[in-house]
Amino acid sequence: MRDRNLKMLLLVVVIAAAVSPAAYGQSRPYRGSIPWSFVLCKFSDSPAPPHDLRYYKQMTIQTGTKGLADYVHAVSNGAADLGGSSVHGWYTESHTTSYEAGLSSRYQRLQDCLTTAAADKSDPYVPPSSQRVYVITSPAVDLVGFENCCALGDDEVALPELAHEFGHGIDLEHSFSNDANYHNACWSQPGEYDNPWDLMSAANVFVDPTHDWGGGPPFLDAYHQDEMGWIPQSRVLTLGMDGILARTVTLTPLSQQQTSGYLVARVPFDSNDLFHYYTVEYRTADNWDSGIRANIVMINEVKLNTNDNLYQTFLLREAGTKVTCPSCSSAVGPTCTNGAGAPVQSVNANGVKISVQGTPGQQATISISTELAMPCLQGYVWRSASAIDRVCVKPASRSQAQSDNAAAGSRHLPNSDTCIQGYVWREAYPGDHVCVTTATRSQTQTENAQAYDNADPTRGVYGPNTCASPYTWRVADDLDYVCVTTATRAQTQADNAAAGSRHVNGSDTCIAGYVWREAYPGDHVCVTPATRSQAQSDNSQANSRIAKPNL
Repeated sequence: MRDRNLKMLLLVVVIAAAVSPAAYGQSRPYRGSIPWSFVLCKFSDSPAPPHDLRYYKQMTIQTGTKGLADYVHAVSNGAADLGGSSVHGWYTESHTTSYEAGLSSRYQRLQDCLTTAAADKSDPYVPPSSQRVYVITSPAVDLVGFENCCALGDDEVALPELAHEFGHGIDLEHSFSNDANYHNACWSQPGEYDNPWDLMSAANVFVDPTHDWGGGPPFLDAYHQDEMGWIPQSRVLTLGMDGILARTVTLTPLSQQQTSGYLVARVPFDSNDLFHYYTVEYRTADNWDSGIRANIVMINEVKLNTNDNLYQTFLLREAGTKVTCPSCSSAVGPTCTNGAGAPVQSVNANGVKISVQGTPGQQATISISTELAMPCLQGYVWRSASAIDRVCVKPASRSQAQSDNAAAGSRHLPNSDTCIQGYVWREAYPGDHVCVTTATRSQTQTENAQAYDNADPTRGVYGPNTCASPYTWRVADDLDYVCVTTATRAQTQADNAAAGSRHVNGSDTCIAGYVWREAYPGDHVCVTPATRSQAQSDNSQANSRIAKPNL
């Protein structure tokens, strides 16, 4: 159970039924169509609902209306949509409003609506087994989100709440802050809902008041987008994965995904828990983030919340003004908060240093470092060309780096950073101006490119879509986080390389003996029928192959 009595105004519940193996968007990573059935119900004593069926179609499933469909397309980087969704109702239940409000089972409220819809004589409706179900009642009797379940109502429904419960329906959790004095409500945990820049704090978020449908919600934070597989792999920097433990990074605003550059920096530091790390993202007041107050760098700590036994994001905020929370005499009591502290702009903890360089504009530049390095495979050692160099190399290369470091002073022109004739900068890491032979620099570049291959992959930090052993990401394209065998990944790379030779000239049609792979929507790489079947099978097992933390 996620949202608890945020407003006793509306009921929306979502249930995911059995998933078709060939469906794209039914399990993490979410890609392609995520179809929903929106079912509208009122009660025997309900007044006329304030909104009709057309209103909800425009708010939820129609594109170009600035509604939920447009939000999902934007926040997913175009990877997901609501294709195949439908809206039905209004259906009139035989029960009264007070009866439904008094039920102890939230699932029973859902079932009462669906039973009524199925039995309706003029327009019966039973949601397909492959769809989630979103129930909206008028008037509202609850507001709740479960995994694959949500609740809203028609009286005061707004897009931020609708999208928030949609997030729960695809298994997103609430976001938190590190402020133990913040209590959004008497029943909430310390810090819960205290990230106004993230949709999953929708009891307390920045809303664009000029937007339609009761205001525009902010984007999901970078971790939640990453969790859904909606940030391209090439746009996530995981510090240290290439053996370099410190660098200066330029971040593109999370809401400007069409602009090139990193969207998030992941900073690991906990060797005992590889799901525990920092994320750094940049947010600007534009697009769906138009409601935020100013451009801001956000630093979150992703860690285990022992209250829920789940990994959640904790926005790092400066200390606010502590207030006394009044006692709660009921499940819905007075809200108590502290004075909101601004998001921190630097971190120096857990062997990690993060700092924002200058005033962020169209992009933000940050300096980051960590002390956590991936161990090397047997037969390899850290090169250690400097304190931040943990590229795994053969012992001979490490000896060469030490020798070059010792000779550095004699290979520069006097009082200059310029190498004498016959030598060039090594560039083993950013800012490495040790002068070496051209052959050594070439070797260094090769070693940097092979850094991941020579490190122990079982100690890598890959984020929420880490594959369970022995699987690895397929990478049919930059958004493909489906976990497959190493043989399938190699086959995928080979098929991509051969793609041009398997199409009929000047067309999207495969030559005889080949078919579209369809590993993801729009994947028209031509492969054998057996390879396409393998892709469909891998897609259907994607969620079960994601590594689960040892909780």
